[in-house]
Parts: sequence; structure tokens; C-alpha cells
Amino acid sequence: MTTIKDVAKHANVSTTVVSKALNGYTDVSEETRKKVLRAVEELNYSPNMLAKNLKQKVTKSIALIFSNFEYSNGKDGVLFKMMTGIFEAASHYNYEVLLYTRSLSEQQDKSYWQFCKEHKVSGAVITGLKTTDPYFLEIVDSNFPCVVIDADITGTHTGSIMTDNVEAAKCAVKHLINHGHRHIGMVNGHNYAVVSKERQEGYRQALEQSGITYDPSLVVNGDYTEEYAYELTETYLHAHPEMTAVFFASDLMAIGFMSRCRELHIHVPEKLSIVGFDDIVLSSYTTPRLTTIHQDFQHMAFMAFEQVIRILEKKEAGRHQRISYQLVDRESVAML
Repeated sequence: MTTIKDVAKHANVSTTVVSKALNGYTDVSEETRKKVLRAVEELNYSPNMLAKNLKQKVTKSIALIFSNFEYSNGKDGVLFKMMTGIFEAASHYNYEVLLYTRSLSEQQDKSYWQFCKEHKVSGAVITGLKTTDPYFLEIVDSNFPCVVIDADITGTHTGSIMTDNVEAAKCAVKHLINHGHRHIGMVNGHNYAVVSKERQEGYRQALEQSGITYDPSLVVNGDYTEEYAYELTETYLHAHPEMTAVFFASDLMAIGFMSRCRELHIHVPEKLSIVGFDDIVLSSYTTPRLTTIHQDFQHMAFMAFEQVIRILEKKEAGRHQRISYQLVDRESVAML
């Protein structure tokens, strides 16, 4: 593993200069600082942040980092539920929580460990990462305690947690099959999320286990937004007039789709049955009320925070955890 001595040798400076350059001391010239940072990048050096934090006595603060944060993220209430779980855990374990949002451009400008070091936190819980984000691959090799929500990555200091998406999606689709539906479409999110791949896999398995041929053309992406799903509704239904049901990878997309169906005079569930995923608050207020898969976001966040504490205090290795789900049967599915 690369050490600070390796960086110093590569940059032709002392270890003291490397330390000062990385910690923002003003008695290091800009030219020297750039030389050190270039050496850090070329050697892929990642300092042991846990040891540094212990030395600096900043071990009682955990960062909650929202990646790719946008205004629309608050529409489904998921982030609020996660924050509730995080603050509940922080109170239980007597830790402080620092809340940060990170855009893709900010991730590209500053590495994950640099960001956490600057803010002197002991560990982090991260949500909203896409598989293409700079942080995604960097986190696994980091020495900094971290747990990622809705991912499947592990390392010595890295854990992850998510719902059992494959089984949950299978449950949703089999609910439609048990109501007599054989021509079932799927509106997925996007191709850069682990949960998208798993929910599509669950959809495929449910069909094939019931003797129904999996047709990839029946799967379209709605980018996890109400607006995008609304826009694709008419074209999607026109291309597949045989469909009697659709499974959605999120409730927001199902709600946008149902709104456009009303405008097109396509009645749910009489003409088209729909199952969502997430069980957001809005799903119980739609007309008809949405049948969906319930995810316990608050519990998921609590467990993520708890795992960070175990990595920090008990020196446990990171691990991947799956939590259970529940089908909430409401009014948007009809028997054929």
C-alpha cells in the first residue's frame, strides 16, 4: 500500500512537506503543493483517515452525503425519511451529523477522502450514487469508514445496504400475474443505478418462472421522475397495445404515468393495472390508490449509520446488508 513516504520520494520533498501540503498549511508554495497533489494522484495515495481523525479527536461526527442532489429529490419524501433514521441513530450513539450535498462536478473536482478530511468527520453515510459517479469506485479502496445506501459494494472500511430488490420486484410482478396478467411491461429508472438492474432482473425472473417470455422491448426507462414517465406514457402504450399491466421501479414514475393515463381516458385499473415501488406518502393519495412495494427508508438509514459506527469503534470490516420489503395492496390492480 502506498505510504506518505512514497509520495514524498515521488515528489522529491520531505514527508513533512507532503503533510503540510495535504493539510492546507500556508508555508507551502503553490508550485510545491501542486507537485505533491500530482504525486498523490499518480500513486493513488489514500491516507489512513481513521488514524488521522483519532489523532485530531474528531471521532464523534458522521457525514450524511447526498450525491447528485436536486430539488426534485425532495418530492417523494425519501430523503426526509433517511434523515430521520440517521438522526435517530446519531442520537442513540451520541454522534453529531453533518449534512452535505455533492453534485457530479463537485465529485470530479475533489476526491472523496479529500472532502471528508477537510470537514474532519469520522465516517460517512452516502446515498444517491450512480455507478458512473467518481465516488463510486473510489470509496471501495478508501481507508475512510463509509456505508453506501442502495449499492452493493464492500471493502475493509466500506459497507452498503439496500432492500432485496430482486425479490421485491418478483413479488410485485407475481402479484400482477396472480391477477391474470400475462402482458406486463416495466418502466425502469436508468441504467446507472444498482437498484435499476436488480429490479429489472426481478421482473425478468418473475415472468420466466411463470412461463411468460421475457421481452426486453417492454422495458423502458423513466429516469425515476414523474415528469419523464408522464412524457413517455402515450408512445409506450401505443407501441404495446397488448399490455394489460405495468410494473414501475418507483412510485413517482407510476404517479406521472397514471396522470397521463387519466388525460388519455385510459382507466386504472379497469384498462391497465399498475404496481409501483417505494410506498411514498403520495402513493396512498392517488386515484386509484397505488399498489406498491414498501421500503423502510428510515430503518435502512439507521442501519447504515450503525454499520459506520461498528467499523469505527469495533474495527469490523464493512459488509453488505439486505433489508426486507412488503407488498402494499391497494386499488391499482384489477383481476382479468
